[in-house]
Amino acid sequence: MKTSIALLCFWCWAVACFGQETMTPERFKEIVAMPGDALPLPSQITSAGSMWTNAIASVVMKYQTGKVFTETIKVSGKTVGGKYLVFTAQSKFYQQPMNSIVTYDAKASALKTYALFGGVLTFTTSVADYDKKIYAENSSYGDGFDEITVGSYSDTENSERTMVYQNGVLFMTREVKTHPSR
Repeated sequence: MKTSIALLCFWCWAVACFGQETMTPERFKEIVAMPGDALPLPSQITSAGSMWTNAIASVVMKYQTGKVFTETIKVSGKTVGGKYLVFTAQSKFYQQPMNSIVTYDAKASALKTYALFGGVLTFTTSVADYDKKIYAENSSYGDGFDEITVGSYSDTENSERTMVYQNGVLFMTREVKTHPSR
């Protein structure tokens, strides 16, 4: 699972997968509240590797000011409607539950991860080389923030590094290692 749960602050309105359903904050909350089901997800999601429904994420955020925050987060996931993989985690750092929704955007041939933070619906776009088990993600949000993430995955670990820029200046780096749990 790409703990893009840490990808909390993206800003954009976006078109979700399979049809032209517009993802809104209301629709996001509705999907998160739905019970999980056993409907199969598109192969583009399931072949993305490390999409574990129970995982432990170790997060290290290093700010340019010298501050360093570390946190270990339990992450759970469920499938919804054969379209969405919904992840939920409780962050002590952010002092709230965090949810993200992964879906496949056929138009972009990419995974989209949506998050809702502070009432703002945000998203990131992920592209992967499934043979090499590597991926890249990007997003822009808020007051001049841009994030670039590169990662790799195996059957037992997902590892990613994110560079967060504000107005073109490095603001923070975030490293996340995720492992499946039982």
